[in-house]
Amino acid sequence: MERRTSLIGVYGGTFDPIHLGHIHLLTSLLNTGEFTKILVVPAKQNPLKTTPSLISNTMRLHLLQASIKELNNPNIEIWEGELKRSGASYTEETLLELTQQKLGDLVLIVGNEVFETFSKWKNPKRILSLANVAIVNRDNSPIDMHGMLKICGIVDGISRENGVLHSKNSRWIKTFKINALPFSSTKIRRNLINAYKKQYLDPAPPGIQRSVWLVIKENQLYAVK
Repeated sequence: MERRTSLIGVYGGTFDPIHLGHIHLLTSLLNTGEFTKILVVPAKQNPLKTTPSLISNTMRLHLLQASIKELNNPNIEIWEGELKRSGASYTEETLLELTQQKLGDLVLIVGNEVFETFSKWKNPKRILSLANVAIVNRDNSPIDMHGMLKICGIVDGISRENGVLHSKNSRWIKTFKINALPFSSTKIRRNLINAYKKQYLDPAPPGIQRSVWLVIKENQLYAVK
């Protein structure tokens, strides 16, 4: 699979909160040399998640801003477009907006477990026509790219190195293997709730940056009252 010029990664999620696992994924992908830039896209409302966050969208953004500022990498930026739209956040709409900005060749970044739900997304075939897909395989699970393409109505997939070319060879899906860090937002939220209960507020719980922890502590985020 040939490298494209100006590959712009699009990494969406709720980031509730952002943690070192997210950061490790971003830096690992940039270290491959294949991406010019990665846009971190906080979702306003994930249509596949029904449990509301314990904190506001504004505070999730503040945490993300603190994290990216501490990281100090000019090739990682926050894109706030989904937070500014009303209603649920749909990847198709995000990719359409970014395409109009002509930033470069878009690459949607998803984990292998997220890719398994891809056929449930809104207009998955359209998404595949708007962007390439980088699947971050965190646990070396088998990934049936051809099967997913067929479910989404695309039957011209051609196997290539670590992936598949499709849509008349204009788009690709490719796997990237990284040594994932053992952190999750769910576990971190649970640890934060316990930290508040025990009044044990230093040092920062494992898995989050110091800058993120300072914002959490100052605003008593994730404290169950």
